[in-house]
Amino acid sequence: MRNITRILAASAIAFSAVSLARAADAIDEIPSAPESVDIVSSSNWEGAYIGGKLTHQWGKVKQGEGYDADGFGGGIYSGYNKQDGQIVYGGEVDLNYSSIDRTYNKVKADQGLNGSLRARLGYDLNPAMVYATGGLAATNLEVSDKTSDSNKTLLGLTIGAGVETKITDTITARTEYRFTNYQTQTFGLDSGNVDRGLKEHQLNVGLGVKF
Repeated sequence: MRNITRILAASAIAFSAVSLARAADAIDEIPSAPESVDIVSSSNWEGAYIGGKLTHQWGKVKQGEGYDADGFGGGIYSGYNKQDGQIVYGGEVDLNYSSIDRTYNKVKADQGLNGSLRARLGYDLNPAMVYATGGLAATNLEVSDKTSDSNKTLLGLTIGAGVETKITDTITARTEYRFTNYQTQTFGLDSGNVDRGLKEHQLNVGLGVKF
């Protein structure tokens, strides 16, 4: 009887030791909490880009008090951005064609090719950027009567603002407004000399690709 009791006691002690060992192993196998990962923003506007746009222009071809003129057009733009923190800055050039035309006292004025060279200064809101822009502008203006026509290049200043947003890491979309004040020049026609210029408002939407 005593031998049986000793055997049972020894078995109980051995069983308890095995159980404690397994419990310790289970504790060691508990997975540790995952390390925190810092999420780094992918927003970066730095680099070259190119795009296309559709435009709507309206304004006044200056003659006396001026008169309304409007039209639609399109163009291409290209530039380069630098970024310092949330500040984005760079330069941009665009080339457009406009269908603005207006006839006044049997003299017609047509705007054709136009473009600008501008600086841009923006603030990155991730994924959008708001920006201001301004610089030099030039446009072709053709003035004609029934028997003659004259073409001249008008120079001016342009200023505006816009919002650009990332669709993907490389594709962007923008909406931009600009006001341009071109100089007035004298055009010689068979019907006489006439003074014409252009004050233009432009609203455009564009789609670009960043390199």
